[in-house]
Amino acid sequence: MGKFRFSMEKVLDWRSDTEEAKKKELGDAQREKFQQEALLQELIQENIKIKNESLTTTRIDILRRQNMYKVMLDERIVQQKNQVEIAEKSVEAARIALMEAHKDKKAMEKLKEKEYTFVMEQEKSEEQKQLDEMATLSYGRSFY
Repeated sequence: MGKFRFSMEKVLDWRSDTEEAKKKELGDAQREKFQQEALLQELIQENIKIKNESLTTTRIDILRRQNMYKVMLDERIVQQKNQVEIAEKSVEAARIALMEAHKDKKAMEKLKEKEYTFVMEQEKSEEQKQLDEMATLSYGRSFY
């Protein structure tokens, strides 16, 4: 019995490599989403801080600057929410791509398993034929 070698081993290796690449892409997308969410939280905290400071200030020039800064922060928060949504879509797309790559790899592994079973059954059948032939030959010799 020789060592079993899957006929499509290179395809299986390629699909395994593809799956690993998709895992890395998913990790990168999740990190990017986390960074975008952290930036959004920082902007929201800054906005809250400015609102609280404007409650204690009575000078009109400071209030105007704070209001302009708050308006700018509100715009940045809206833009950052859009960035978070984009990052979430990217994560979901990466997750779907990883699932597809995993499914493709599993299909190849099933084919490998079936081929291995088929080869083992063929070898077993061949071995049984040889044993039967030896038994027939030795039975025939015992009468002479």
